[in-house]
Amino acid sequence: MMNEREIQVLIDKCKKQDTAAFAALVAEYRQLVFRLAFRLLCDEEEARDMVQETFVKVWLSLDKYNREYRFSTWIYTIAGNVCYDRLRSLQHSPSGSMQGISLANISLSSGEDMEQSLINKELKELILRLTPKQKLVFTLREIEGLEVSEVEAITGMSAEKIKSNLYQARKQIRIKINLMEDNL
Repeated sequence: MMNEREIQVLIDKCKKQDTAAFAALVAEYRQLVFRLAFRLLCDEEEARDMVQETFVKVWLSLDKYNREYRFSTWIYTIAGNVCYDRLRSLQHSPSGSMQGISLANISLSSGEDMEQSLINKELKELILRLTPKQKLVFTLREIEGLEVSEVEAITGMSAEKIKSNLYQARKQIRIKINLMEDNL
């Protein structure tokens, strides 16, 4: 993992059209972007497309990067926006409905036992039913483990809006879990 100073050196080279430096940045952040995209979209092909789209946007807008923020925060911002836009378009498209996505082979973490795998599958199904904003905030805060201040920088939402969306997401998940437990 590169430190922030090494990242800044690569960014400076990228601004001079150094594609090798950009390839190093992509290699450094590809997994972060893929993990976020996959967790939000729950589809490997969609996630790969979002990774490509994210890095195209990064390349085209490197001059807009503000060094006051960590580069990873800026990448999360772009990736989050790209995925959020895709989630909204899938939500409004009858042929691209999120309801048809198969969750059978999706795993939030590796090396888990069968019971944990079943719980994770059920949690993913619940997360899929959240609104795009709730899903983005829930994923960044609860799954990626980012601080509220970082989620603010990534989403552009106020802390109150983040907390409200997070509260609603947790509430929806809790309600559905309680319904599932009542049916057992």
